[in-house]
Amino acid sequence: MVKKLDAIDLKILTLLSENAQMAYTEVAKEIKVTSGTVNLRMKKMREAGLVKGATLNIDYSQIGWGLTVFIFIHLTKSEDYQSVIASMKLIPEVVKIHHITGKYGLFVKVHAKDTQHYRSIYEEKILKIKGINYTESFISINEDLNRHILFEEE
Repeated sequence: MVKKLDAIDLKILTLLSENAQMAYTEVAKEIKVTSGTVNLRMKKMREAGLVKGATLNIDYSQIGWGLTVFIFIHLTKSEDYQSVIASMKLIPEVVKIHHITGKYGLFVKVHAKDTQHYRSIYEEKILKIKGINYTESFISINEDLNRHILFEEE
């Protein structure tokens, strides 16, 4: 079931999407409600599974992890996706996994320090996972956009 959000919920989500560290008191002041209202609505959205925590947007290259690789994974059998996902979750450098439609079964995002590091992840970890038929990798040259949808009142 889709949760129906009102204008206040959408304003709260928009502000916190832009800055997840913004204090609820600041959010409340911005949208002219009480901080208790923001707190209660965020609690309800978390309990409903709409909001799943808050994260930092890290520039990995600033700490020596200069390579981002996207991998399309073709599965041996489509029903292998759960076991392959479980194995991929054990690789710390894997930061996103999507079960997708089309020719490939999975789309994975990996961070590595450099090409040698990626090669070791790929050869020693990813290629050893049972259920992977073949892969196709793409190295990101630059991330030009990373955002959430900013909700406007309708």
